[in-house]
Amino acid sequence: MATLRITGGRLKGMSIGVLPGDVARYTSSKVREALFNMIGDVEGLSVLDLFAGSGSFSIEALSRGAASATLVEANRKMTDLVGKNLARTGLNKYCQVLHMDVRYAVPLLYGRKCMYDVIFMDPPYEMGYVTRTMTLLDEHPLRNSDTITIAEYSRRESDCLSLFEGLEGARTRKYGDTMISLFRDPRNPGA
Repeated sequence: MATLRITGGRLKGMSIGVLPGDVARYTSSKVREALFNMIGDVEGLSVLDLFAGSGSFSIEALSRGAASATLVEANRKMTDLVGKNLARTGLNKYCQVLHMDVRYAVPLLYGRKCMYDVIFMDPPYEMGYVTRTMTLLDEHPLRNSDTITIAEYSRRESDCLSLFEGLEGARTRKYGDTMISLFRDPRNPGA
């Protein structure tokens, strides 16, 4: 089985499993480390990981001190892998894994009055998911005034870049084909 390395926190250096082949595109350790440098301290924060894949973002956040994580993944093979990775790292007691499409998970979590300090989305590239998920999060806000929202997408998705360029305080970084945009949403009614 292929692996990814955790880059920081108490589990730094530990490897987690990933599925071989083209089942998913994984965020590299280098990009994850840069991403957490952009975010800063996550101690005690709650995380929502949309399109969770292997769970590497949430595992990294929990390793660095996040209090809890909700992982949403529609692919059964991936949710099984997430469960194995969480059990292997001993982090499963801090997590909720939802095996469902993001389109259904966000309204469900909103109905439960869930709020998150960090929302991360890493959908398949070039399929319009980032824009649709941002719209879904506007319709069903899971953010408070301090929530950091992060999207990972392809540099070829110019609609995503223009979406984030319009937000006050948004920061975008490029890593090869990967773009990372991070912001605190000034449109949030709870701000």
